[in-house]
Amino acid sequence: HHHSPQRDVIRNVQPLVPTSTMPSSTLRFVPRGPASLSSDAPGWAAELNAANNNNKGPTCWKCKGTGCLPLQKKKMRFTPPSQKVEVERTPTQDSDDASSSPQIHQQQQQQQQQQQRICPVCKGKGYLPIRSKFRQSQNEVGVITCRRRRPNQWKEFGHIPPVVQAMLASHAHDSDSILTMGQQHGGKKNDGENDGDDDDDFAETSKMMESAISLLSKANGRDDDYDTKRNDVPVVASCSTTSTTSSSSKQQQLQPQWLPSNPGEQLCNLVGRWRILQRVASHRWTTDDLVTAYVAASTFVSSQPKTNNTDASIENNGGERKKTIRYLDLGTGNASVLQMASWYLLSHLKQRSSQWKLAAVGVEARSEAVGLARRSLSFNLGTVEYEGKVYTSGSLGGSMTEEEDAVPPDNDVRIVQGDFRDLVSLSSTKNNGEDGSCSTSPSCSSMESVASERYDLITGTPPYFRVDFTSSNRSSNNNTQTSKVEISSSSNIRSSGDNSNNDKEDEVITSAVIQQGGMPTSMQSAPARCEFRGGIEAYCLAASAMLSPSHGKFVVCENWLNDNRVWKGAEEAGLVIECVWPVMGREG
Repeated sequence: HHHSPQRDVIRNVQPLVPTSTMPSSTLRFVPRGPASLSSDAPGWAAELNAANNNNKGPTCWKCKGTGCLPLQKKKMRFTPPSQKVEVERTPTQDSDDASSSPQIHQQQQQQQQQQQRICPVCKGKGYLPIRSKFRQSQNEVGVITCRRRRPNQWKEFGHIPPVVQAMLASHAHDSDSILTMGQQHGGKKNDGENDGDDDDDFAETSKMMESAISLLSKANGRDDDYDTKRNDVPVVASCSTTSTTSSSSKQQQLQPQWLPSNPGEQLCNLVGRWRILQRVASHRWTTDDLVTAYVAASTFVSSQPKTNNTDASIENNGGERKKTIRYLDLGTGNASVLQMASWYLLSHLKQRSSQWKLAAVGVEARSEAVGLARRSLSFNLGTVEYEGKVYTSGSLGGSMTEEEDAVPPDNDVRIVQGDFRDLVSLSSTKNNGEDGSCSTSPSCSSMESVASERYDLITGTPPYFRVDFTSSNRSSNNNTQTSKVEISSSSNIRSSGDNSNNDKEDEVITSAVIQQGGMPTSMQSAPARCEFRGGIEAYCLAASAMLSPSHGKFVVCENWLNDNRVWKGAEEAGLVIECVWPVMGREG
């Protein structure tokens, strides 16, 4: 999608403040403000019962939480007209039926209300259980997945994470036994007076890094080994059952952030040598993410000239002029699109310009996804000090091939926690010289910094399925005050529960009922698939406000069922659709 000159008009539109409360108890999206950041999936039932550790999941999609359904009507057998028998009725019978018809109708209504059947999906409970595979994973140790199978003579290409650089340099390979973090060195750190010593902490950190790289090496195998079958490598916790809480917490701080040390976590293959942290039976990267990242990055790279004279922003860094490519991913989730697109840009753009750097940012509201995404970035781009050497995203070259130039080590890829819908109001107030306002959270200043830039490339993978929400306001005696969200002619999303000034500090989402398909029984998957914080229209508005006015590109993936919404949302946001890529999964 290409940006049009109409963007300035859209940018100055302010969200409408409601003047009255509609009687409807349905909200189209979770309102911006504290309600949006109060939970990873506001209204998803499991969050209300986490403290009790029960198995209550989302509201049943079949019965909408009632636990029962009306009895199925029996199909009437068709009787040919020739077989119908007409019965003569006397005037007295007709008058008796007419006089008793109101009573009969009332009795029939009462019988219909009583004649209900148990919902076959939720078994009358009104909610679905949490995904069983997710519950089981909470008792399983984290793993580093084995490397993908490769054809013979396959040569790796693309940017190499610093951790992998250290692994290749050390050629560390483990034995067949399961390695335990912190126990490969024949001794353990003494407790007591030396616990806070910096030298001991450094030594312990080095040991844990060496152990982590050994586990990674075992999962990867050697580059020239194409036939040996490898298995996933478990990551056993370093602390024993006798370890104190303080020592366990300290060991978690010293170990590499990217290590899947929590139950159910997996450090999985992503693209090239890059990996991503995911949880079993939770939100994971999909083909949609892969296609979006490839189309966005490849289209952007092909549009860039092979000279240093470009329209992108130029910065003076130590006397050298560097081209800064600014990239934004809306609703980044676990940052799969952000990282795959960044990998492509880091691996290919240096061939077109010798002086450049990448400044990429992903905005995400879910706290768990933010934590996993930041830890994944620490694997793919984090600096590693190992065996007396420092490895960065630009050391040893950015590619496996020797003829490629080194990637500059000053690339910046980061994650900011916040509701991406806030970027529209923050951008408008910045342009008008006002102080921007966003959701009440410590990340507000970070969101303001994101809104202050304009981006050459923006990506998004909006959720597909509609959800209706109900909310309550604690400050008004728990009276529900809600309304439906509409798309106005002024190209702005408005709702009585959604405004630029967070005037509903006590608003709480009480339920989320899906209207298309079934609500995912994984709490983290629900906002990724269902429209909790806006659909394609909200993504178009945010992209319109953030795109560079001269050459910005917005690439978004959407379900074909919502194709008409894409065209309408793009038009109302001042965007012009340049190209549509139909994608169909191959059978088998």
